[in-house]
Amino acid sequence: MGKFNFVMTAIIYPWLQSYYERITAAFQQGYGHHALLFRAEQGIGADQLIHAVANWLMCQHSSPRPCGECHSCRLFAAGNHPDVYQLAPVENKDIGVDQVREINEKVSQRAQQNGNKAVYVQSAERLTESAANALLKTLEEPRPNTYFLLNADLSSPLMTTIYSRCQVWLINTPSEQQALNWLQLHNYSEISEIQTALRISYGRPLLALHCLEQGWLEKRREFFRAFWLFYTRRSPLELLPLFDKELILQQVDWLLAFLSDALKDKLNITSGWICRDLIRGIQQFNERQTVAGLLTATKIMQKVRSDLVQINAVNQELILLDGLTRLITEVFEH
Repeated sequence: MGKFNFVMTAIIYPWLQSYYERITAAFQQGYGHHALLFRAEQGIGADQLIHAVANWLMCQHSSPRPCGECHSCRLFAAGNHPDVYQLAPVENKDIGVDQVREINEKVSQRAQQNGNKAVYVQSAERLTESAANALLKTLEEPRPNTYFLLNADLSSPLMTTIYSRCQVWLINTPSEQQALNWLQLHNYSEISEIQTALRISYGRPLLALHCLEQGWLEKRREFFRAFWLFYTRRSPLELLPLFDKELILQQVDWLLAFLSDALKDKLNITSGWICRDLIRGIQQFNERQTVAGLLTATKIMQKVRSDLVQINAVNQELILLDGLTRLITEVFEH
């Protein structure tokens, strides 16, 4: 349990503005829900939307936006509001029942500022079953002026009982043009670089901005140069050292996107390509590939990714080496 650890921002990302307006309008019209569940992919900024809604709920003045001047707003901006709580994984462990019980005890008490109370549940999909059941009891019997704001990853399962007790807000990725416009305001890279960053981030602008700022595009180019050597020389040692512990899942995703586009090329599908900047390399790679081989390669790398996520205790190099070796023996030399 803890306080909101967001940095106060005055501007909501443009693709989140309509959600904020609809949510606050519902409260102003008397239809606000005591439990809001936000489902979104990483890299869209759903936490900023939740932050803005929580700030609005805590503001002592009724207006379309938090006033920023009342005592409650100042406490919120400083991250010290005594009636705002956060429920989140600690040290990457799932949210346990004791954490929920502590929150339940807090929200059962009178608000210290005599206003609303707000609880932000970060990564709600990581509630243990017992923790979810403990939270469910509170959601089923909401206390006056107490609001729960839950954030859950779109691709992760969530207990249906929790889902059914909340008003669900599905946060979509922005349109490509909206994302590009925003990225051009916040990064001075060439438009082709920005477009590539957005594609390999699957339309998520915050992740694309991080990609540009961290120099991932150059690392990606180096990675695929090494991949070509790995492919032509049939040697995992050409590619294995290029995997970065901090980037490993993104690098596997780069490779999966490459294989997906290679399959599209084989099937003469011209839309939906992620690696448009690598078309010539994909076509050259495809000269000796088959549809069946590309499907096998994709399955191999999907298993590598799954193992990297789930089998934390095993050496990552062994997982990667096994996958790269299988690509050679089951696809490239088959």
